[in-house]
Amino acid sequence: MRLTPEQITSFRENGFLILEKCFSPAEVELLKTETYREFEVDQPGRVLEKSGAVRTVFAAHKTNDAFARLTRTAKLAVPAAQLLGEDVYVHQFKINAKLALDGDQWEWHQDYLYWLKEDAMPTPNVLSAVVFLNTVDDFNGPLLLIPGSQKMGTIDLDVEKKYQALDASDSWKPTLTADLKYKISKRTLTRALANSRIVAAKGTPGFVVFFHGNTLHASAGNLTPVDRLSIFVSYNAVSNALQPMANPRPEFISERNFTPVDPLPDDALLTPPAAPAPARREQLAPLAG
Repeated sequence: MRLTPEQITSFRENGFLILEKCFSPAEVELLKTETYREFEVDQPGRVLEKSGAVRTVFAAHKTNDAFARLTRTAKLAVPAAQLLGEDVYVHQFKINAKLALDGDQWEWHQDYLYWLKEDAMPTPNVLSAVVFLNTVDDFNGPLLLIPGSQKMGTIDLDVEKKYQALDASDSWKPTLTADLKYKISKRTLTRALANSRIVAAKGTPGFVVFFHGNTLHASAGNLTPVDRLSIFVSYNAVSNALQPMANPRPEFISERNFTPVDPLPDDALLTPPAAPAPARREQLAPLAG
């Protein structure tokens, strides 16, 4: 799938792009099945809410073939490369649960500030593609975005005081919770909205949102009795690879393998590429009797 010039212009103007009906009902069902399977696995990349419910699962694409194919499908990887202007690699993969009544908020933030300060990513030439697996409405914590907020640049923020004394080995943990490590102030949010508004990304299962690394975004809790699942694939430009740093975050959060994505066909999620045929052994001619 390739974006039109008009879609690319819209992304550059607004800092995000919403695409309806990118994934079929069958593809959505496959992703939901695999998502719930990952929730049951006790793994380093599984983050829990205060209630004990699953909040996020990171890096499932490294062990789950369906999610690995998802990161490479041309429905996501090709538009990501178009929008960033070059080859891309997967910087981060996460499943956000937003489980019924348990799914907590994500405070207003820019992704790139975290990737700059926590991962040594040089520039904000990075984006996320979000695949929504349920209907998203006003009540189940839709992704909220501020059009044009990416033009503000990277908003430099200090670490919240309560987190400043954390040991370096634990300092990455508050980047994943409902109480974030870097907080957008009311003044900054007011400035961002002076000539803009808040847009809620709503749609039917299988719609996708691409958004820039500097776009301000947030979401409220899920107040409905139905889960609201989403998969985030964050693509970084290959030329924007992370720099070496002391005490880097775990690789299940921040990838340091910068191999470019080799896109698969649009339908690769349901029709995996055929495995190469096993090498055939040469048959020996029978001995003469």
